[in-house]
Amino acid sequence: MSKLTLNGVSTLCTSTVNMALPVKAELGTIPAAALTQLETDTEDLEAQSNKNQKSIITDVMKPLDKVRDSSLNEIKRVSSSYMKSSDEDKKAAAITLEQFLAPYWDAVSLPLNIETGVVAELVVKYKARPELVAAAHTLGIDKVFTSLETKNTEFDALYLSRNTEYSERETSGSSLKPATIGSYMQFCTAIEQAANLTPNPAILALFYKMDELRKKYHALGGGGKDTPATDAPAK
Repeated sequence: MSKLTLNGVSTLCTSTVNMALPVKAELGTIPAAALTQLETDTEDLEAQSNKNQKSIITDVMKPLDKVRDSSLNEIKRVSSSYMKSSDEDKKAAAITLEQFLAPYWDAVSLPLNIETGVVAELVVKYKARPELVAAAHTLGIDKVFTSLETKNTEFDALYLSRNTEYSERETSGSSLKPATIGSYMQFCTAIEQAANLTPNPAILALFYKMDELRKKYHALGGGGKDTPATDAPAK
């Protein structure tokens, strides 16, 4: 479990608690007490995990991304509209820009951080080639390229700030993670012991459900394909 993210531990424990609560009265004194402790620790961790997923920076990033996309789409639209122009200068400028933009045509559909890098590359190459700058000027979209660069730089700064914020929150929430993992392991041990020493249909059913859930999260934690459980209750 230590390899799982804060959110991963939270969701595993929440799912486990939700499985166990309906049969709590049938688990016995010790497993029920362990479940209560797991429920308490999980609620604390879940609250922190939910907090980590929210950032006011995201609210600023979304409209900025739309402006960035709008600038790039305008550049594409204008250059395409002059491809068949009767004005030979504008037609030539459009052809020059279309050829340059071809590798970047679908940039707006890329994941946000990848789009940022692609747009940054586009701007650098555009500014390094005088014929592209001249073509943009001819079509009246040179200021749109400038806006694209500005908004992309602003977006990148916000994106990095948000990542730093998430990292700091993850660190602050990590203080709750060991306690929750300990409670989870304690509850698993209690259910295993109950399944071996004081079994009943509810306990056995819960044991196997928890084990199946454990296998799924084992892969997420980097354990790869899990092997069949060797700690099944004695027959």
